[in-house]
Amino acid sequence: MSALFDRMTAMTTLLRAFDRVEENHGGPGVDGETVEDFGTRLESRLLALRQALRSESYRPAPLLHTRMAKAEGGTRILRIPCVRDRVAQTAAALVLTPVLDPEFEDVSYYGYRYGRSVDQAVRRIMQLRDRGFRWVVDADIQRYFDEIPQDKLLERLARHVDGEAVLALIRLWLTAEVRDGARTYRMTKGVPQGSPLSPFLANLYLDRLDEAHLRAGHKLVRFADDFVILCKTRPEAERALDLAEAELRKMQLALNPAKTRITHFDHGFKYLGTIFLRSLVMRARYREPDPLWAPASASAESEAPAAPALTEHTSLAEAMRGALERLPEDRARERWEALREREAEADLPPPAAGHDPLLRTLYIMEQGAELGKEYERFIVRKRDTAPIEVPAIKVDQILIFGNVHITTPAMQFCLIEEIPIFLLSSRGQYYGVVESAKSDQGTLHARQFARTADPVFALGFSRGVVRGKLGNARTLLLRLGRRTEDPDIQAAAPEIEGLIGRIAEVGTLDELRGLEGAAAARYFSVWPKLLGPEWGFTARRRQPPPDPVNSLLSFGYTLLFYNVYAMLRARGLHPHVGIYHALRAGHPALCSDLMEEFRPPFRLVGAHGRAPLPSGGWLRQRGATE
Repeated sequence: MSALFDRMTAMTTLLRAFDRVEENHGGPGVDGETVEDFGTRLESRLLALRQALRSESYRPAPLLHTRMAKAEGGTRILRIPCVRDRVAQTAAALVLTPVLDPEFEDVSYYGYRYGRSVDQAVRRIMQLRDRGFRWVVDADIQRYFDEIPQDKLLERLARHVDGEAVLALIRLWLTAEVRDGARTYRMTKGVPQGSPLSPFLANLYLDRLDEAHLRAGHKLVRFADDFVILCKTRPEAERALDLAEAELRKMQLALNPAKTRITHFDHGFKYLGTIFLRSLVMRARYREPDPLWAPASASAESEAPAAPALTEHTSLAEAMRGALERLPEDRARERWEALREREAEADLPPPAAGHDPLLRTLYIMEQGAELGKEYERFIVRKRDTAPIEVPAIKVDQILIFGNVHITTPAMQFCLIEEIPIFLLSSRGQYYGVVESAKSDQGTLHARQFARTADPVFALGFSRGVVRGKLGNARTLLLRLGRRTEDPDIQAAAPEIEGLIGRIAEVGTLDELRGLEGAAAARYFSVWPKLLGPEWGFTARRRQPPPDPVNSLLSFGYTLLFYNVYAMLRARGLHPHVGIYHALRAGHPALCSDLMEEFRPPFRLVGAHGRAPLPSGGWLRQRGATE
């Protein structure tokens, strides 16, 4: 027996393998045995498996033939091993991956490899685009997992794996019988999707394709069997496509002609659920939002925890008094025109109509729904309603509103994959967050605390936050005021500009908060005129919001707040240790710091020919939609 086989069949490896199988929460195989059943007598079962493997008496059970719906339509055939065989195959993957992963090329950096992701592949494509590689071979291999020739795959594996026992085991798994109802058949080609070894073996076989394109100097980006080749000219793209076809032919594979083409960034293409069009990068949607998938309406009391109300005796209230210079009408008009000219000269782009594609959020608001997990997909169910399937790879965070049940497998999966689950009331009041212990970053937090305690850094950081917020408010008011001659609206932007000029002079955070408070009051003071009386908006009020506009703002700020929270946790920062916002028990102050600049650009658009307003959608007489 080889050292590789000894490590694969060691009890420590088999125990790790069972933990992986248990974490995946897969269903039973043909024998009907569940992961829970296998785990009830775990030690004796693993000892028996180890003995069978080492005595060469082990034989895999037939695979269970089943079908799974694809997010983009159609079905995928899965062939599922029983739990015992999944443990053995996972043990093999644990031992073989460190041996073979260094042999893979960087172009296959992104698919089914530890620490690699779709986002990394997307960023690589964007880098190549910016370097002038704008012609794209968008390729798809015809039925790749089902068509891999097993003899050639094993031949390639034998070049890197020393040990006939390991190769014999993999040959057994590849040629196992498959049970499809009453019919039984044996696989003669392909690798079974549903097997823990399949992604690893699929990457290995396509390594030859990677090597061929690297030798030719092509810019290939591959995620499993999906790949694109980026080129600077169309003739180069045509040569790259010819090379791909020739290499795949040698590998007894073929491109899918219906899904393979040469295109250009100007014409756009979709890869890994992402749309690339010119300089835009957007996450693609497979279906229109459903009430279980996205919020259908705004609700009251939907904001992150608010700071205590100011009293007449606080230093912040004192700082706000007299902070704003109210301009006479003639001076306001003069400054208004000057600001508009300066903005035109700067050629500022209009606010983006889309959304940030880099943080993907699953919102579940339907009361009585259940969030579960099957394979690598989230399943949202409710009685008398068709279930909704969401690929887990497309979810970075989950927001649960109100009475929604989360199954234990779904929660465990989120903890393992570091997908935070935010729990809120049905009206948006924040309760807490379920997040992985792996998010803890003690060393980074120590440095963060030290920076927070530095008064020079804190004041400089806070000045930048307030300058950004006030600058966005001023710019938005300039755009909103283009369609009106109202002197009060036209005076607001120059007055806020005056406050921006005073930011560098302030010496304390309370003075800075006073400037910001005065600017916010002036900013919202013109909203009643911009909206019109039918919306009932008189001022910004939060707890509870008294009108639809305040409700929309509160709801939008809630979503923004928890997106910022998830981004901070993903980067290891402590969201409760803020700088500009005072520390307060239960309040993620750093989230409030970083979202300040983005409050003014939140946009609402009036449906009656009025100017666009800050928040997101079209205001209508009977309500509002996002």
